[in-house]
Amino acid sequence: MKNINRNVADNEETIVKSGGHINEFLWLCAGVNRRVLRQCPTDYAKYAGIGGTILFTALMAILSGGYAFYTIFNNQLTAVFFGIFWGLLIFNLDRFMVNTMYSDGTHKITKDELKGGIPRIILAIFLGIVISTPIEMRIFKDKIQTQLMIEQGKTEKKIDAEYRDLTREINELSREKNHNDSLLRVKQDQLVAISDSLQAEYNGRRTSGQRGNGIIYKELEKKKKELERQVGNLEKETKQKNDAIDIRLNPKIKEQNNYEKQKHKALQSERGFTAELRALYELTSPKESLILFISRMMIMLLFITIEVIPTFFKMMIASGPYDDLLRAEMHKARVLADKRISDLNDEVNTQVQISTAKNKERLETEVTANKELMKKLAKTQAELLQNAIDKWKEDEMTKIAQDPSLYIKGNHQPDDN
Repeated sequence: MKNINRNVADNEETIVKSGGHINEFLWLCAGVNRRVLRQCPTDYAKYAGIGGTILFTALMAILSGGYAFYTIFNNQLTAVFFGIFWGLLIFNLDRFMVNTMYSDGTHKITKDELKGGIPRIILAIFLGIVISTPIEMRIFKDKIQTQLMIEQGKTEKKIDAEYRDLTREINELSREKNHNDSLLRVKQDQLVAISDSLQAEYNGRRTSGQRGNGIIYKELEKKKKELERQVGNLEKETKQKNDAIDIRLNPKIKEQNNYEKQKHKALQSERGFTAELRALYELTSPKESLILFISRMMIMLLFITIEVIPTFFKMMIASGPYDDLLRAEMHKARVLADKRISDLNDEVNTQVQISTAKNKERLETEVTANKELMKKLAKTQAELLQNAIDKWKEDEMTKIAQDPSLYIKGNHQPDDN
């Protein structure tokens, strides 16, 4: 009967090769076993919905991450690359959370399910906040830019107030220097004008009619000499005054340049992703604007809900044919794994027993061989000893036969020593 059921199941698997292109793609996003799910048409929509939620969450993560990285790097290619990377990261995390979620297969959320789901719910809330923040920044972009301009104006005024005295001193010294230069230019212009008049009088273009020798020419020549003297003195005086001013002005200009750099750096800190994020929280705080705060909270809760829904959905859905078949597949895999482990253990035990038997047989063989060797050694030693005794006996018998009295006397003669 089991073989018949298995054959029927195998035939069904060969018949259902695809659940449709859209379903197959959404199932892939949901991380299900598509081969098993194809045999359960009643569960198609359930897991397609889970996959769709994970997919659209990843797409929103790509958009929000891309905008965030564009704000940071101000480069479209970099923003697209990191946006896609961020979206794939969120996609993988959501897929992992849903597929590793414990479910008892009932509609109720039990304590064990909630206990196992709390870490995933916390992570989902965090991801929802992270994904929603760049979207909120884009929605409130106009107000954020206005807020940044206000903040920059405040910062600029604050810095200018710290260097107001320095700016005033520089302006006063610059005006004094310009005044000295203006006085010198006036005299120089007068000298140029009278030189032109003198040249015209010399060429006969004046009313005196006496070329280069009239009364007007002499008066102009006298005025020119006087102006030349005044211009020379004024140039020396102006140079001395300007040099004295430069001694006081140059250090202050250097200080002003440093101040301009600090000012530029401070204003730069009022731009970028961090500044926009700070402006967003300032604009949407309950103290500033309750409407903006509620709007921002609604957007954030929307993304948090999107992130949390698959986790709660996995807790609340009852087991269907897919879950039963999947548990059967898991049980089959577990049994096969246990059988494989048992086979390996048996194989190892057999090898150990064979090795033990071989060692025992080898030991018994060596012991038997040693016993036989000892017996042969003892027998040989006994034979050698018997031969020695026989030879001695033969020698003694010869002595006795030759002279018995001498043999007896020799054996019984006392020792002189």
